[in-house]
Amino acid sequence: MNLFLSRNTIKTATIVLFFSTSFLLTGCWDRREINDTATVLTAAIDKEKGKNIRLTTQILIPRSVSNGQQGTGGAGSSSQVLIRSAIGENMADAMTKIQTKIPRRIFWGQCKVYIIGEKMAKKGNVREQVDFLLRHPEPRERAYMFVSEGDGANVLQLSPPLEPYQGEVLRKLAEMQVGVKTTVKDFEQMSISDSETVLLPLINKLPPSPGRNPQETIAYIIGTAIFRKDKMVNQIDTKVTRGLLWLRNEIEVTAVTITPKKGQSISLDPIREQTILLPSIENGKWKMTVKIRSEGTIVQNGSDLDIMDPIVKKKVEKELENDIKARINLCLKQVQKKMKIDAFGFGDAFHRKYPKEWNKVKDHWDKVLPEMDVKIDIKTRVRRSGLSTTPTGLGTR
Repeated sequence: MNLFLSRNTIKTATIVLFFSTSFLLTGCWDRREINDTATVLTAAIDKEKGKNIRLTTQILIPRSVSNGQQGTGGAGSSSQVLIRSAIGENMADAMTKIQTKIPRRIFWGQCKVYIIGEKMAKKGNVREQVDFLLRHPEPRERAYMFVSEGDGANVLQLSPPLEPYQGEVLRKLAEMQVGVKTTVKDFEQMSISDSETVLLPLINKLPPSPGRNPQETIAYIIGTAIFRKDKMVNQIDTKVTRGLLWLRNEIEVTAVTITPKKGQSISLDPIREQTILLPSIENGKWKMTVKIRSEGTIVQNGSDLDIMDPIVKKKVEKELENDIKARINLCLKQVQKKMKIDAFGFGDAFHRKYPKEWNKVKDHWDKVLPEMDVKIDIKTRVRRSGLSTTPTGLGTR
């Protein structure tokens, strides 16, 4: 009898608890209808007179998608987005002013690209604007950041031939890692790192095809903008950027072409790479060993060499090592020696291994860095020679 009452009591309590908690479920109280939303796709931040900034937004026009125009490219793609801008004291102020020009509530959750104008980057208050992106609940921390030569607003006016809008072009280039890849979160973390160096991909307008509308083109990555804290202090081109990516263990999409014989070339795609920084301090001398291990595959053989020959294979691997080392040394010469900027994470590596010694030099790291010996320890291996053993069309000569 007591067991029966106990079971009934448990059932009754469960039912009462269920109905009690159901009152706490208020439904979609914060829902936002798509017809009442202005979705920001891309944003550009430019410097204006005084301390003001200009915020330019690229907003989706839903009817263009519903009419089946998405992906048409060219002039048709320009009708898919609406450009609105406003001048304000900061991001929040400018956004509020843009809102007065749009009958729908602005939504930042789908904005995947932020472009910083060149003047804005060199002014040195980028971090203040990034603060808005990190504090506001809607912007994505994983959105990509770029620096444009000239005003960032001009980039949003472009009509790319293949993609519906320019922000999508930049997003795909960032994900392919054709240059440095930096998100909003990365910017904040790098700006407070030991080296206080931030790297953003630098973009510029690609000249349009002859006879085409000047706006029917894209902005593409031309190098890397280097920031000290939140101020752009220098830049490097794509060739130097390649060496930088090797040092930072971020190399992804690249083909390395070597010339084992005069007038002949072999191209390889790295399929597996690893870079390890090994700091050391010997007799008061700060040294860094960069250990690189790379494996590649032959994608084109424009020589008369048989890659299957072990001697030839060793020669190709040696040439590949020399090529990568030359890229890295070029980067070190420009960034470490001339600019005296730690864009490689050397400071972080020393801080982890030698925290006491690091505390003594961190305030004058820009004087220690240029004098540091950097040794490149690189080993490469050709894992795949392709489907052909002899060069196509050359083996029968």
